Amino acid sequence: MLTIYLTLMICTALPVVALQTGMGADFLAWLVFGLVVMKAMLLVDHFMEMRKAPRGWRLAAQAWAPVVVAVISGFRTWG
Repeated sequence: MLTIYLTLMICTALPVVALQTGMGADFLAWLVFGLVVMKAMLLVDHFMEMRKAPRGWRLAAQAWAPVVVAVISGFRTWG
């Protein structure tokens, strides 16, 4: 559990570190999008304890993050 907690903390701090190093806005946006999906999967599997849940329930709980990222990235690229 400590490993998951530390991973989530690193995922939260990584965009801040990347911003301070002078990374571009597009790179930062895609970095945040990727980290959102990764964090959502970790939260569903470990903190919501759905690792052993039926496949459909687990997929439904994990699918919201990629869908939201896809919608937001669609607005970002078209806007």
